[in-house]
Amino acid sequence: MTAEPADRPSRETLAWRNEPPKEAWDRMRAEDAPRRRKTLIVTGGLAIVAGLVAVAVPAAASVGTAVFIGWVLLLSSIALLVGAFAAEGVGAKLLGGLVALVTAAAGLYLLVSPLDGTFTLTVMLVLWFVGVGIARIAGGLASLGRPGAGYAIAGGAASLVLGVLIARRLPSAADWAIGLLVGIDFIIYGLLALGRAFSEPA
Repeated sequence: MTAEPADRPSRETLAWRNEPPKEAWDRMRAEDAPRRRKTLIVTGGLAIVAGLVAVAVPAAASVGTAVFIGWVLLLSSIALLVGAFAAEGVGAKLLGGLVALVTAAAGLYLLVSPLDGTFTLTVMLVLWFVGVGIARIAGGLASLGRPGAGYAIAGGAASLVLGVLIARRLPSAADWAIGLLVGIDFIIYGLLALGRAFSEPA
């Protein structure tokens, strides 16, 4: 058996270099906590203000959301078109171009007639709120015992209930539901952020 050269690091030394001790991670988290808490407080406060504005004028918020999604779809269609040209094979290029064309048409439709597109958006948004609510509840249950888990479960339950209630009021709810749902979810997100900020250890 040959001894390791003196200048060659041992296995213990390499392991220490690859994985810092737990105390170093705890110290780094403690030093980063004040900055993280300030960020959560600012984002939570802004989200609550934006949510209150959307709840106060849900019709305007609905139209604004439709216009915003229209622009997102229109810009996404450009990226999809570039990807279609970069694809290999005529079939892939045609399929990518068709997807880009449909995406652009949907974006233009929302930009030109945002009021007409609110019903479709309301259905999609209700499905999104239900999915987000289930995901938040599952995430909160998976992190029970950690700071903010209770807030995540409560926020997920609220999103799930709101999604179901709005779905039961369709189609009459299409005029105001998007703005109301977006506003309430902003408020929920803001409360979750503030809850996490004040639950974190000092």
